[in-house]
Amino acid sequence: MSTEQEILNILLELEKNMVKNLAVAITEASDEKLSASFEEMFNNTKTAQREIFNYMNKQGFYKLEYAPLTKVSKENQKCTKTLEGLEEI
Repeated sequence: MSTEQEILNILLELEKNMVKNLAVAITEASDEKLSASFEEMFNNTKTAQREIFNYMNKQGFYKLEYAPLTKVSKENQKCTKTLEGLEEI
């Protein structure tokens, strides 16, 4: 693994964690202005994360597994069932 790839892996992981934490901050902020600030940070961080991912993918540092349509459909059905179960609660 090259130094560039290692640095990008660290940056990508940091950006992903920031996106998750900002999502929580948005939903838990009691002040509208604070929530809006968190949302702006979230959008900027999400964009940065995507740009890092796209660059890594182009460089061959981040390999994607393309799933067959049957596997995607099966996972979609699982998610739908889970959501239906949550609606019943």
